[in-house]
Amino acid sequence: MKVKLDETNTSVIACEMIEDEVKEAMRRSAVSYPVQWVERGYHNVPEKLHAILQERIARAEAAFLEKAQKCAGAGQSSAAKDRSYILLAFGLCGKSVAGLSSSGAYLVIPRFDDCINLMLCPKIREKRAYMKAGVSYLTGGWTRDSGSALHLYEECIAKYGERRGKRAFHLLFDAYTTAALIDNGCYDKEPVERYAREMATLLGLEVREVPGGIHVLTKLFSGDFDEDILVYPPGVPIREEDFAFRGEKEGTFIS
Repeated sequence: MKVKLDETNTSVIACEMIEDEVKEAMRRSAVSYPVQWVERGYHNVPEKLHAILQERIARAEAAFLEKAQKCAGAGQSSAAKDRSYILLAFGLCGKSVAGLSSSGAYLVIPRFDDCINLMLCPKIREKRAYMKAGVSYLTGGWTRDSGSALHLYEECIAKYGERRGKRAFHLLFDAYTTAALIDNGCYDKEPVERYAREMATLLGLEVREVPGGIHVLTKLFSGDFDEDILVYPPGVPIREEDFAFRGEKEGTFIS
């Protein structure tokens, strides 16, 4: 399913955690939609993220309305008077997107549980999830997050002292065996490799590199809505159950 998107009828809401990937996907798609960035860190607080996203949707709707009114006042036609699209560069994210809706625009979101699975997904998708247990996945954005491993290590040392802090830190990551860099071509790997080695030294982890991609984001920004993309008409809320992948080969319009 191909949908015509342009700067007049499209707005993006994206997580700062994947800012590198979003900017690169927009560059590859040759688009420059307006973007509202959501601060990284809210993925651990789904209720707060939900409220922030609904507020950002309202902002995008207001911007579409303002465009339409300006065009009408100038005697011009406007795509904003027809279909408008709000592209959410998020996954289900701990159910934080469930229940979100727009009164006047189509909500479009990748059909993934989170951004890690989105980046790990191969071009031919065969299953819902690709993350593996015991692996801490890293990109440039994840190493800059306030909830990243090394940031948590510093917090533990500051709160409990060195000996107890190290013990508390190890308990947090007790189930992990591997630090894996997602190689998606969107960030400078050298500082992330240093980060992974430091993390591995602290926790006794293996360091690996795994292939990744941003083809799902490029489809989102290009209007190529296939089985990886969910589309919700105005007034229809996002539903958790829609994220179940059953091998669909067409874009999913939810009615």
